[in-house]
Amino acid sequence: MIWFRQIGNLEYLFIGMFILLYLAFGVRSWILSRRLQSSVSLFWIKFFLRSSFILLLIISILGPSFGGLKKEVKAVGKDILIAIDLSQSMNCTDVQPSRLEKTKFELKNVLQSFAADRVALVVFSDEAYVYCPFTFDKTALNTMLETVSTKVIPSDGTDFGKPLEMAHQKFQEMETSSKKVSSKLVLLVSDGEDFGEDTDDAISQLEKDGVKVFTLGVGSVEGGKIPSTSGGFIADENGTPVLAKLRPSDLRKIAAETNGKYFEVTNDRNDVPSLIDAMESVEGEVRDVQMIDVGANKYYYFLFMAICVFTLDILFTINIIKI
Repeated sequence: MIWFRQIGNLEYLFIGMFILLYLAFGVRSWILSRRLQSSVSLFWIKFFLRSSFILLLIISILGPSFGGLKKEVKAVGKDILIAIDLSQSMNCTDVQPSRLEKTKFELKNVLQSFAADRVALVVFSDEAYVYCPFTFDKTALNTMLETVSTKVIPSDGTDFGKPLEMAHQKFQEMETSSKKVSSKLVLLVSDGEDFGEDTDDAISQLEKDGVKVFTLGVGSVEGGKIPSTSGGFIADENGTPVLAKLRPSDLRKIAAETNGKYFEVTNDRNDVPSLIDAMESVEGEVRDVQMIDVGANKYYYFLFMAICVFTLDILFTINIIKI
């Protein structure tokens, strides 16, 4: 038998009060019977009824579950690879506090929404690197996410082909001859144009394998100046500060060609809740199926019996002291 809750202070209080009150009642009845020189043999009938009521009531409160029922429990999940653009333009402050810091904050919400899924982090600019391999440990992922900065990798531009190729490679490595990973998603986060030459090939590979790519553009159409590591802002050859604008056309194209969707984060718009909904709508694969023993809470049986005993105690009046 399985109990919904363990016996606690409330149950002990009920039992203690019943014992004290009935002990006082018993002593009073015994004293009265001695004075009247009568028998109190029927006292035990009432005691049995009332103690049975208390016992049945406490059992119903504890919620006993029993039975030989079996239930099938399925563990369903997805494999999600998050690729974060770490080009210097991600330091722009047109989205407060900066494009990258805003990205990191919103990605924590994404990770929280996919607690049962396996997630990996990839960082890229003109090259791509695995920052955290596929894991279920969201605490480790959040810790790694905190350390992400544009200083992690050198930046000479933005190449979407590199992280997409890496995503395809990592998904391929996870597949075995006995199990094919079917629910695979990529979340590509960036603020700019794609300067890569192999992006189309990477998109074709992902599309062929049924991998949906969701893209998240971070920045503003008006753009912002790019902070320099030496102070000030990055400037062109004429000394004019470079203005980095959000250019979503390539991100939209990648999402459209892989049956994914494009979303944006600006100072006036935040599509992250919609992004989470869209990713959650992708059906996860069954990773494991187990049969577990379950039993329904049968508290109402004991509650019904307690009510019956209580009613019996009220309806049948017994003279405790028999003269």
